Amino acid sequence: MYLLYRFGQWIALILPHRFAYRAAIFLTSFKYLLCPGERKAMHKNLEVILGKDHPGIKKYPRQIYANFGRYLVDFFRAQRIDKKFIDKYIKIENIEYIDNALKKGKGVIGLTAHLGNWELCAQILARLGYKMNAIALTHKHSKIDEFFSKQRELSGINVVPVGVSIRRCFAALRKNEIVGILGDRDFSAENGIYVDFLNHSFMAPLGPAVLSLRTGAAIVPAFVVRDGKDERYFRYIFTEPIYPEKSGDEQKDIRYITSKYIGVIEKFVKLYPQQWFVFHEFWKAEKVEIL
Repeated sequence: MYLLYRFGQWIALILPHRFAYRAAIFLTSFKYLLCPGERKAMHKNLEVILGKDHPGIKKYPRQIYANFGRYLVDFFRAQRIDKKFIDKYIKIENIEYIDNALKKGKGVIGLTAHLGNWELCAQILARLGYKMNAIALTHKHSKIDEFFSKQRELSGINVVPVGVSIRRCFAALRKNEIVGILGDRDFSAENGIYVDFLNHSFMAPLGPAVLSLRTGAAIVPAFVVRDGKDERYFRYIFTEPIYPEKSGDEQKDIRYITSKYIGVIEKFVKLYPQQWFVFHEFWKAEKVEIL
């Protein structure tokens, strides 16, 4: 797998942008053909998102794989993410939500999902000069873990491994920095909280709500989604901050905050179903081993 990632990076860097995308789409088409279990899960997810009679249920899975291939190209080209790239390819909307939340002096929890290009959420903010920390799963293979960490650090991101994340996140928020978290999956499949998502019971991670309540940091949901007119262009959309309010019942407050940000993720999943990269039935909590 390590050699495959390095080969993918080599291809992504030597080919022009559009040709690299074409190569990635070609390669991910094999994954589409060879993984019937994933295709079945994606069809079930799309039935929930779109309704059982929607024509997109049959055609969107191929588009999801194609967009995932494009996402990998962008990740492999991390060293090309600079101010010039941002000015040309990224349309940033409502970044004042981050700035206003930072003025409170308690840091910000930047929350996103496996949608569009979540890596760019952190990379862009870091390149724009924000102090950016990103919680990342640790890969079992040390070389792969090092490769992924270095790709993220190229943009100036401080990578926080999941195993040591809580203490470092508290420290970062105390310094009025941003902590990036993915909010659409609890990878332990046992430590989350069940909330309603797309009219199904869904296990969401506890971390964002707990961090917010215990530090006073606002949660600012944000998503980098691919522009439908040109695959190289993105919209970086920030949504209104979710500020923690304590009622005296922490479990009730955790559920309220989690439900609120999950509602934002649900809205964007409905808007961009072809860019939501979930290859299992989303309502089935499954522990994930990162290879």
